Amino acid sequence: MLARAIVAVDTKKVEFRGDIEIGAVGDWDVRVELEASAISVGTESYVLANFKNLGWTSNYIPGYAPVGRIVELGEKASSSFRLGERISYFSSRGAVNVPPSCGGHLSPAIIDVDPAKRDLLGPDQYVVKVPETLSSERAAFGGISAVSCMGVSMPKPEVGDKVLVIGQGMIGQFAAQHFKLRGCEVCVADLHDKRLQLSKQSGADHVVNSTGGKLVESVKAIWPNGADIVCDTTGSFRVVEESVPLCRRRGKYVFLGWCKGDCALTRFHGHIYEAYFPWTLEGKRVAAAWRLMDIGALKVDHLITHRFKASDAQKAYDLIYTAPQEYVGIALDWTK
Repeated sequence: MLARAIVAVDTKKVEFRGDIEIGAVGDWDVRVELEASAISVGTESYVLANFKNLGWTSNYIPGYAPVGRIVELGEKASSSFRLGERISYFSSRGAVNVPPSCGGHLSPAIIDVDPAKRDLLGPDQYVVKVPETLSSERAAFGGISAVSCMGVSMPKPEVGDKVLVIGQGMIGQFAAQHFKLRGCEVCVADLHDKRLQLSKQSGADHVVNSTGGKLVESVKAIWPNGADIVCDTTGSFRVVEESVPLCRRRGKYVFLGWCKGDCALTRFHGHIYEAYFPWTLEGKRVAAAWRLMDIGALKVDHLITHRFKASDAQKAYDLIYTAPQEYVGIALDWTK
């Protein structure tokens, strides 16, 4: 069976192809036609810029946590799922002769739902049913929100905690909202005013433009004694080291960004911190994010700044690499 997919073919370059072989549906499989997927900018931009150095040569399919509708059921899978249901999942069973990957930007996709192989609400290899009250576009951002939710939950914030969230891409935007929902006072920092304006719409208490190395100075003006929790979503060790003085003694530091490269972290010496590395997502947190979206507590619509047909994916990735000041959430439509 052939599928359409967004396939990496060169550094920062993708093709929309319709010749990806995915095999046949087995007893414990479901076949899903995608309706929407979201670009996880931090992960996908890094991998597409470096996928050859990471050990892949071609045919890498990026993306995770898409939303699709079940169009075929294996005999045993029909005990838990039915035709027409929408589901989201971390990754598909994979395409034939394609390097291992999450492979979210692939339609149709075959998902193995055998409970003996995966916990339906477990880490990474989850499958969760999408509420019918939620649009597929919104639901496609549930996976990204689940990453943020994990990063917010691990340090166990208390009502009134002062929290600094550095970086206001989609992960940072959702993290700030999750902290607010837990009763925290939230300050966000970013290089781009457009993102900070959206953060204000989401309810951030304070916004800081950190251009020109003004992060420490600006945040100290708000909280002279620093933050109880500092959450970095940039994945930049330079930013991490710069922000260390903003975490109070015995405070908590959340490495929510995907850190790349080596760093001595010498700035942490002489202090006492708790550190958290929430670099994964769980199905139960995806479902929780959807419930919050459904009741309007977790705001997503104003954060979706760009929409593309899946076949126009290269335009989306060009935007990521050339105009970071212009976008936050990027949705891909597979129905057209």
